[in-house]
Amino acid sequence: MNAMMPNNSTSFFCQMDDNPTGPKKLSWNADTDCCSWKGVMCDQMTGHVIRLELGCYPIDPTCYSSAGSSNSTELSTLDSLNLSSLHKSERPSGSNSNMLLQNLTMLRVLILDGLNMSGIDVSRLMNLSPSLEVLSLRCCKLRGQLAANFFLLPKLTCLNLSGNKELSGYLPESSWNSPLKVLDLSSAGFSGVLPESIGNLHSLEILWLCHCNFSGSIPSSLGNLTRLTRLELSFNEFSGQVPSTLSNLDRLTLLDLSTNNFKGPIPDVFNNKTQLLEMHFSHNLFVGPIPPSIKNLSNLAQLDISNNLIRGSIPSSLFSLPSLTSLDLSNNRLSGPIEEFLAAPSLDHVDLSGNQLGGSIPSSIFQLGNLTYLSISANNLTGVLDLRLLSRLKNLTDLDLSDNILSLSNSENAEHVLPNLSKVRLSGCNITEIPAFLRNSTSVDWMDLSSNKIHGNIPSWMWDVGTESLSYLNISHNFLTSFKQVPWKNLLFLDLHSNLIQGPILPPPLPNSVLFFSLASNQLTGYLPGFICAMKGLKFLDLARNNFVGTIPQCLGNISNDLSVLDLQENGLSGTISLTFSKNAVLSSLHLNGNKFEGLLPRSLINCKQLEVLDLGGNKLNDTFPRWLETLPSLRVLVLRSNRFHSSIGNPGTEFPFPQLRILDLSSNELTGPLPSAYFVNLKAMMSTHQDGSEMRYIDQGYYQESINATMKGLETNLPKILVILTTIDLSSNKFQGMIPDVIGELGSLQGLNLSHNNLEGHIPSSLGKLSELEWLDLSSNKLSGTIPSKLANLTFLEVLNVSSNLLTGSIPQGNQFNTFQAESYRGNPGLCGYPLSKTCTNSKVPGEPPVLPEGGAHSFFAEILESGAVEIGLACGIVLGLIMSNLRYLRSFL
Repeated sequence: MNAMMPNNSTSFFCQMDDNPTGPKKLSWNADTDCCSWKGVMCDQMTGHVIRLELGCYPIDPTCYSSAGSSNSTELSTLDSLNLSSLHKSERPSGSNSNMLLQNLTMLRVLILDGLNMSGIDVSRLMNLSPSLEVLSLRCCKLRGQLAANFFLLPKLTCLNLSGNKELSGYLPESSWNSPLKVLDLSSAGFSGVLPESIGNLHSLEILWLCHCNFSGSIPSSLGNLTRLTRLELSFNEFSGQVPSTLSNLDRLTLLDLSTNNFKGPIPDVFNNKTQLLEMHFSHNLFVGPIPPSIKNLSNLAQLDISNNLIRGSIPSSLFSLPSLTSLDLSNNRLSGPIEEFLAAPSLDHVDLSGNQLGGSIPSSIFQLGNLTYLSISANNLTGVLDLRLLSRLKNLTDLDLSDNILSLSNSENAEHVLPNLSKVRLSGCNITEIPAFLRNSTSVDWMDLSSNKIHGNIPSWMWDVGTESLSYLNISHNFLTSFKQVPWKNLLFLDLHSNLIQGPILPPPLPNSVLFFSLASNQLTGYLPGFICAMKGLKFLDLARNNFVGTIPQCLGNISNDLSVLDLQENGLSGTISLTFSKNAVLSSLHLNGNKFEGLLPRSLINCKQLEVLDLGGNKLNDTFPRWLETLPSLRVLVLRSNRFHSSIGNPGTEFPFPQLRILDLSSNELTGPLPSAYFVNLKAMMSTHQDGSEMRYIDQGYYQESINATMKGLETNLPKILVILTTIDLSSNKFQGMIPDVIGELGSLQGLNLSHNNLEGHIPSSLGKLSELEWLDLSSNKLSGTIPSKLANLTFLEVLNVSSNLLTGSIPQGNQFNTFQAESYRGNPGLCGYPLSKTCTNSKVPGEPPVLPEGGAHSFFAEILESGAVEIGLACGIVLGLIMSNLRYLRSFL
């Protein structure tokens, strides 16, 4: 029996059907001899059924009842049963399959791939025929755990339980005394550490354990499996170092350890692996250099060590492996030059991107005539790339030279082209014109020429490139002055932002296929073009930072059912916001800030249940606080700054208002009344300090990156990216009155708080000392009185403090961040004293607070007094006695 089963488990008999129109649906007749049925083989001597190949042909469900009416003694002689490859609707039910398996004591091959055995525990398979050699139950919805004696079927050589996600638990410690040659448990629910006893499967040739939840180290006993040819352990949670015993596996043709947590150096175990064809170590934590013994892998065809922490240079011997077809060393920390490719004639895939490689591109790389994929982006490569050399790679389909220090020499020679290019990425390559090698590239579908120095107009030949195939075009961050037509019929993505494109948008409509369209940060004028309303599938529209005037076309609301991002910020648009959003709206980001809009907010915004970012700042909107927005379940950012919102905020109308809100900016409006404590107490997202792994994730909508203008740490700032966990409140420059509510201290994730330029009174609540994440606090230009709470000195992340222009009194707290603040933080408070002000405090004791003792407690405090040369001993004793008597309730906590 061949140890390597076909992927679809279709047997030899299925392949013998030479019907040119495809197999006909079986229709068995119970009144005829079953040996004449298609897919049935009988013993010629006894007439008994010995093989059922029901996976070969589409089958009528009546066949199962016909089979059930057959003589059971005939079925008991079956030695092979294959029900794989049947259409889902044609597969027998679990009860019918049980019927077919009854009394099959002669069975050697059982293939039930895809059969719905939901609810059947895998332990019931122990009752199968002891003659069984091949058992394949791939994707059968089996459940349960494997027993220790599961692998003791005496003749079993091939076991495939892959794709059964409900199988669980550890692999059992067992004697594993089995003749197994193939074991495939991939894509199942197994977990835990591999048992050492797995090394007892001495006949094993193929071991597939990928896409499970195994963890811990690889057992060194795997080195005992010297007949192993294929070892697949990818997509698990294995950790630790790879055991050196793998050097014993001299017959390996495939070794895949990718997507785990292995660490340490890649083991130098390749001296005798002359049969190794594929080695995949990507997405781990391997460190150190590439082992030199890799040069001995004379038959190696695929090498993938990407996404690790590998350092050092690339061994020149790696470019001399005669059988190598695919080399992926991307996203490591490799440095030094790229050596010449000396003897690698078969290479068709080279990816060295995301490293620290320097020097020039070796000329020998352009001799690789079979090369179809070349990526050397995000390195430190220098020099001038001669496009005459590049055009030698006639088979190249994917080229990525982005983000280096390269420059490209252009060529107008019609022969210097790459006719088979499909994807070209030349972002950040210092090119000054669109490369001429793109001419005649009729099949190109992806083109990124962003962040270069391309000037002027698009060359006329460009309009003929990929007219039927181009789907992605990015020429952003250049110096284009015009873009006159869009001839690409299947274009999905067009990004022209950050150029010098002038004048009005010309009327040629974009194809309806376009999903993303950006002309932001150009010099466009005139009215918003009406043709965008005809783009029914448009999901991202970004026309921000231009000079558009007039009103928003009402028809723009017609595409709101598909539109996810609408960014019209920083133009000269005016009138009312005339958009109407339907109940099916999927809008997630709306930026209309920096215009001249007037009137009320459109109430249909309440239909945008997926809205995350709403920025309407810097307009002339005249409305009350939009409390009705509090029901939006996904809203994270609400910016209404610099408008004419008025009246008090009031109380929420729902139990959990603004459940995801983290950035609230209502500054520079005309809001009145008390601060909205009823809202503060329910802002759940601002209360949580739980780190869920999103601390370095940004709010974005795929390619489109969210940004806002904000006042942070006293400075007007543009945030080109918004961290998901950024949490700020800015209510400054309004007409709020009353006291600062204590409940603000419960907003534990708050990083910035600005309540300046209002009419707030009373004390600064000491509860602000609980805001452990706070980085800036601005309470300036109010009427606050009392002392600065000493608990604010506990805010170790506080970088900026401004309490100037208030009525504060007493000494300024000392220690931690308070030692870094300048006098400007406290100006305009005549009653304050102490560092950094020039005014010293005459009474170091702050009324209502215990004395601030030096490090060392009360004993150190007394010692300083006694050692002071400024007072007499008797006076010192009197001070000590007075302090003890008057502050005994405080000193007990220190003595």
